[in-house]
Amino acid sequence: MKVAWEAAGYICSERLQPFLPDLIPLLKRHRQLDIDETTETLLVTASVSTVERNVAQLRRGLVSRKMSQTKPGSLLRKQIPVIVGHWKEIDKPGYLEVDLVSHSGEFAVEEWIWTLCATDLSTGWTERLPVMGRGRIAVVAALDRIYGQLPFPLLGIHPDNGSEFINYHLVKYCGGDAEGGRPPIILSRSRPHHKNDNAHVEQKNWTLVRRLIGYQRLDILEQLAWLDALYTELLRPYNNCFQPVMKLIDKESAGQRPRKIYDRPISPLKRVLNSGAADPNKIGDLIELYTAVSPLTLKRKIDRRLAAMPSALEVKASA
Repeated sequence: MKVAWEAAGYICSERLQPFLPDLIPLLKRHRQLDIDETTETLLVTASVSTVERNVAQLRRGLVSRKMSQTKPGSLLRKQIPVIVGHWKEIDKPGYLEVDLVSHSGEFAVEEWIWTLCATDLSTGWTERLPVMGRGRIAVVAALDRIYGQLPFPLLGIHPDNGSEFINYHLVKYCGGDAEGGRPPIILSRSRPHHKNDNAHVEQKNWTLVRRLIGYQRLDILEQLAWLDALYTELLRPYNNCFQPVMKLIDKESAGQRPRKIYDRPISPLKRVLNSGAADPNKIGDLIELYTAVSPLTLKRKIDRRLAAMPSALEVKASA
């Protein structure tokens, strides 16, 4: 169970238990798990509570959260509509919640690195890119790079009300490029002071950024290149191919508390393939990776890369 849990990225038992029938054969194929048929049967048929009991003692405490560094944008609010829940109901790949995660450390002075995180509402597919500062041109350039990486068409962008998103640069970009063949993109925003409007990307901010990178300050070009390589070469294929995600499909009243019902956890890659919206020119490499590489191998490469983070050249002092 320990090896399987490590290969799955220490996910919760509710996601791990349905993923074991897919994960165990992958680990056995790459000779990273040596168990007999009886043990394999016990693992793949274990209940959620049994899995929870086995992984509970291996858990580690979570680091505390810190305050956001983003500021609300005041321009174009009337031109950019507020949308709540509509794209999720459409359930079609291509509608992204986007957000920035600050790597300022304890001192929010001078310029530092941010992570731009984008999560697809339908499939859970997530892209992350680092940017130096949160200038509007740099943020739009990172979004354009994500546009080129997505294995399905980009249909809509849904950020919060930060000035790095609510500006003319992003509005112009979402208007499309007739000469370059890029169609228009729907741009909407969340309600001010309602972080739960972007709940999907906020969750990924923790599980795929904070939990791995932490809260230390990143502000040099070597760290920017290191973070870019980590996101692109390792975390992108690992999380999208080997990390199962659950989707809320219904709610039921069970006494005084509502009961949430989720579908079977599967990876974002499989959700993209099942949707029929995958771009065959972009999805082929990821399908090949899924069959050729072990998730445990990727996970251990990620751990080694995280341990080799470049150090800052100097300690920043508070203003």
